Amino acid sequence: MGNMCAADKHVRYFYNKYQGRIAIGVGYTNDLAEIYPLVFQNENREAIGIVAIAAIPDEKTIVYIYHLGAFEAQCGNGSIIIQELCDQADKFSVSLKVSPIVMPNGKDPSMATDQLVGWYKKFGFRGGSGLLRNPLIVKR
Repeated sequence: MGNMCAADKHVRYFYNKYQGRIAIGVGYTNDLAEIYPLVFQNENREAIGIVAIAAIPDEKTIVYIYHLGAFEAQCGNGSIIIQELCDQADKFSVSLKVSPIVMPNGKDPSMATDQLVGWYKKFGFRGGSGLLRNPLIVKR
């Protein structure tokens, strides 16, 4: 992986592991490359949601979560997704950053923003409108 920083390695890990892409851009990297969500799969290789992440420019140890969404709400798939993001962040020694915004999916009732913030906090995120999760020390 050459001289990539830890944040780039974390992002590359997920985009290499999950090859499926959603053809909707959710943001741009520092060099104006568009960020596309990847299709996240569970251990049975079933598609359970989408994630879009990118390293924050000029921050070698912060990965920003642009989008995280489970295809089926309220069944634990979002927790599976965020847990793997957190586990790998710990392994790569990177922080995860997110601005929790509720986006209705058109069929399930939306959770309130404070509920979403509380959900992220269960995974170690701290802060107000911009949440940050620092890596846990991984024993080798």
